[in-house]
Amino acid sequence: MYYNREEDRTLYRERRGMVLGVFQGLATWSGLPVLLLRIIGLILLFSVGFVPMAITYILVALMLPSR
Repeated sequence: MYYNREEDRTLYRERRGMVLGVFQGLATWSGLPVLLLRIIGLILLFSVGFVPMAITYILVALMLPSR
């Protein structure tokens, strides 16, 4: 996918996302469906564990600027 604007290539949290907008922002940035990214997140949640995944998700949400 070709991006012609600089803001399309920047990773943001989307305000219209479900929980803090991290997966919606990743989907917008990467061009992948948000449902696929959420399923991957759930697989990681059950394979890695709730606490490490929750801490990682919250840290990413705090580090990414919101759009």
